[in-house]
Amino acid sequence: MHRRTFLAGATAAAAALTLQLPAAAAPSDFAALRAKWAADLTGSTAIDPADPDYAAALQRLDSAVVSTLAKLDRTPLRTRVFTDQPLTADPSIPNTYVRLEQLATAWATPGSKYHADAALLTDVLAALESMNQLIYSTATVEFGNWWSWEIGATRPLANIMVLLYDKLPAEARDRYCAAIDHFVPDPYLMFPPERGPIVSTGANRVDLCQAIIVRSLVTEDETRLTHARDGLSDTWQYVTSGDGFYRDGSFVQHTWVAYTGTYGHVLLNGIGKLLALLANSPWEVTDPKRQILFDSVAKAYLPVVHDARMMDFVRGRAVSRYNASDHNDSYTAMEAILRLANGVDAALAAQWRAAVAGWVKRDTFGNVLSGATIPRVALIKSLQGVTAAPEPNGHTLFASMDRSVHRRSGWAYSISMASARIAYYECGNGENDQGFHSGSGMTYLYTSDNGQYADAFWPTVDRYRLPGTTVDKLPLAPKAGGEWGAARPTTTWVGGATLAGYAAIGQDLQGPAAPMRARKSWFCLDQYVVALGAGITSTSGHSVETIVENRNLHSDGTNPLIVNGSPAVPQLGDTATVDARWAQLDGVAGYVFLDGSPQLHLHRETRTGSWRDINTGGPTTPISRRYLTMWLDHGINPANATYSYLVAPGATVAQTKQLARRSPLLVLRNTADAQAILSGQLLLANFWTPGRVAEVIADTPCSVVRRARGRELDLALSDPTQLAGVVHLRLLLPGATIVQADEGVRVRRTLLGLEITADVSNAAGATRNLTIRL
Repeated sequence: MHRRTFLAGATAAAAALTLQLPAAAAPSDFAALRAKWAADLTGSTAIDPADPDYAAALQRLDSAVVSTLAKLDRTPLRTRVFTDQPLTADPSIPNTYVRLEQLATAWATPGSKYHADAALLTDVLAALESMNQLIYSTATVEFGNWWSWEIGATRPLANIMVLLYDKLPAEARDRYCAAIDHFVPDPYLMFPPERGPIVSTGANRVDLCQAIIVRSLVTEDETRLTHARDGLSDTWQYVTSGDGFYRDGSFVQHTWVAYTGTYGHVLLNGIGKLLALLANSPWEVTDPKRQILFDSVAKAYLPVVHDARMMDFVRGRAVSRYNASDHNDSYTAMEAILRLANGVDAALAAQWRAAVAGWVKRDTFGNVLSGATIPRVALIKSLQGVTAAPEPNGHTLFASMDRSVHRRSGWAYSISMASARIAYYECGNGENDQGFHSGSGMTYLYTSDNGQYADAFWPTVDRYRLPGTTVDKLPLAPKAGGEWGAARPTTTWVGGATLAGYAAIGQDLQGPAAPMRARKSWFCLDQYVVALGAGITSTSGHSVETIVENRNLHSDGTNPLIVNGSPAVPQLGDTATVDARWAQLDGVAGYVFLDGSPQLHLHRETRTGSWRDINTGGPTTPISRRYLTMWLDHGINPANATYSYLVAPGATVAQTKQLARRSPLLVLRNTADAQAILSGQLLLANFWTPGRVAEVIADTPCSVVRRARGRELDLALSDPTQLAGVVHLRLLLPGATIVQADEGVRVRRTLLGLEITADVSNAAGATRNLTIRL
């Protein structure tokens, strides 16, 4: 069915319901918004050519123009605009328009040597006409990736028309806008050739609406502008499944993928720009639920950035891109947050700016101004005089996307999991085809080593020995489990409970495309994280390993490893197996083994790979990095194997030795039925099945954290399966009384203590809390 026919027949009624009556607008209103958008694209209102940072940004822009012009095909009967972008391949269409936008931006930017350059303008106008005549017109049927036609091309083309508005003939503007309308007749829909019309969501909706809003400024089409503006509201409503923001701060795109760090910041950045554009105009966004978007900065974005690193476990297949590191994505998030800060109250804006200032200050691997555009330079310079905020302590559990972040001074520990709700990993478009084990309990330790993951970690790491994972060494084919989030287990017990910055986190692990099963828990405390594993079983005929650590030591790292007080594997190529009570890797962490002295395998090596190994668009240049790896081998076809150890980030040799000598915690249970520890006044437990630990009897699977405070106990509980209607607990505490409880939590006193029933029917894995007096 033709896209226009579908629009007319299937969405007219819906459109009528969503459209507001057009505002009373004059041509001057459109002109004002065109000027505003052009200024945002060029940063022209802030440029100071005498400032070294602006001068460098202008130089980069001009150098890019030189490089782009060198590829321009000026032959009389050209079939492409750039010599390296044949229009028979769909990625060349957005690539061509992006380059033309770059040229148009230079032409419109004061201080560029190409500002108002007549020859450059002639080249751009001719190129636009060639694109319309050759490929991007109402006569063309999409082929390849829908994104190239509907988002990748429409946004830069619309931007170019605003930048060059007065230089483009009206008839040409109409034809180019008609092409956009042909490929995007309604921004509420996407038109993948293989699937037909589907509703646009999340970042894709924002991108489509942006293209139509900006395109509407060109032909002064109030109806299209209003319709696209209204379509933004869907992107900041809370969802309970599929794409979008969840109440716990999760952000999901492609239905099954944790994506705050790429699609999420694209959405935030896009909406921030559009809110600013439409502010104080007849089309200003007034939806009161936009507060959800503002709340998302603290709930969704700040927790997943640490010292200018966007955590890789929310970056999806982008981890495989050579030109998009965790720093790059954090810089885009900084831009989005600072732009959005201009539209919120002063107190909230101050908090956001202080957080971003802290990231900039502690960024020792990269530089947000290196390679920055002029608009980014302006936003970062607006932080001058802002006091940098430290990274906060606490714990954030994103139950709706199977992610967890534990923070203490100087470090953060992130856990990446998978369930029937969230994919192990995403691959697609030739990207990240070997990321299959990154959802098997991979842990990321963020310390002062600011480039741990940005420094070629993904192309060089052993992808069967990702830190924290329990892995069946059964060889897997690329794209194992399927593309676009199709690789998901059938297990549901994934999540945990949090209380006052402490957390019990668990994953019922089903190996990707393998018969391996394991129950994994992480108990997150002040100085360390305790990792327990039980029920580790497989029948694959291959060994199963738990990876205690696999640290990128960069190109020349020599960090000493001390095991039980003695140096171990000091030289590259060294391998050893030792009965380990404790280990300490200099500058990284201490590791204490809690179940005696298991055989710990050690290896120090240089690993070589290339970005092409993990992304078909990556360079083939070999890259070498040094690694220190520690793992536990559970053997071939293990049955109910276990492990237990703690990780103490930043611990010295002396501190690690002390932790091993006088363990501050007790492992109460480590079985496939329950895992639990006692540490001081804290009891943390994951009940995979009904059972008892200490005074807690769980009648249903659940996660529990209990903290004693004098004569009172704080209790947190949850249903990580997100399937139960209620959670039942009994506390063997005779004489105990209830002080307070969350809504939906009922407590009954008995001779033996308390019976607790928590309604978790709509909790989505969130924690329920109560306080008890002894």
